[in-house]
Amino acid sequence: MNVAEFHQNIEQVWQKIEEELENQGCDVDCETQGSVFTITFDDRSQIVINKQEPLLELWLASRLGGFHFAYKNNDWVANDGKRFWDSLTEAVAAHGEMVTF
Repeated sequence: MNVAEFHQNIEQVWQKIEEELENQGCDVDCETQGSVFTITFDDRSQIVINKQEPLLELWLASRLGGFHFAYKNNDWVANDGKRFWDSLTEAVAAHGEMVTF
């Protein structure tokens, strides 16, 4: 994946996140600033997802910790094999909202 494809892929990920949160009635606010996508919950806690262009990685930080994902076989996967979408679902649940991606 080249840098342009990386950015396009991440933009699609962010769009999917925002659409699913809205479609499934989650009470959150989403904001994008540069390379950072933030989901803010009612209690002001946050999930932060950012793109790490130099490494071509997607990073996720939440109450559950910080995780790094690389694009492999058409999916964002951590070193331990965990998928980004599964980690995000767990992170959103830890912040009090139920959603499936």
